[in-house]
This record gives sequence, structure tokens and C-alpha cells, in this order.
Amino acid sequence: GVPILAAVGPLQFEVTTSRLENEYGVGASLERLSYSNARWALAGWAAVDAAAADGKLLGVYKLQDAYGRPVLLFPSEWKMNSVIGAVGDSLQLRPYAVAPDVEERRRK
Repeated sequence: GVPILAAVGPLQFEVTTSRLENEYGVGASLERLSYSNARWALAGWAAVDAAAADGKLLGVYKLQDAYGRPVLLFPSEWKMNSVIGAVGDSLQLRPYAVAPDVEERRRK
């Protein structure tokens, strides 16, 4: 798939593009997506696939983070809240997820 870069604010995208071009000599182009909210589905892919099969994720973009974990992108806060209402906590949707090695250290 195509990498997706998420940031808070447009300046972060400009900085990333500039650094790729100036420091690494790599051309970069950015294309805005129409999604404004992201949630990690900590329940895993089986739960995401089940919710999708039940038609509860229509209009939601499913992708994975660098660790293969499911992330859902929502076009609006309303849509996100609608999905949360439909699935309850079965997907364990969270606004962020920590890296697996950090998670492991926290458990010790």
C-alpha cells in the first residue's frame, strides 16, 4: 500500500516534505485525504473484520500502522461517534496506541 502520514496541523506536512527533499534528496508529493479522525482498534483484525462484515464500518477507511495493527480513519467526528455507538467497545477504539516495545516495558 501507499504510506499515509498523519499530523496535527499542516505545518508538520511542510516540514516533512522539506526534510525529505533537502536532507534525503527524495521527491515527495502529498495528497490530502478526507479523513479527520483516527482510532486504533486494539481488539485486533478479527474484531475489525467482523464489524465490517456486519456493515458497521461503511465509510470508514481501514489501514494498518507500522506494527500491523488496525487503524480506522473516519471522515468526521459524527461518523466516528456513530460507529462507536454501533460497535460499543467491541473494537476497543482508542485515539492512540504505543509501540509494542514500550507496551512490553510498561508491563514489566
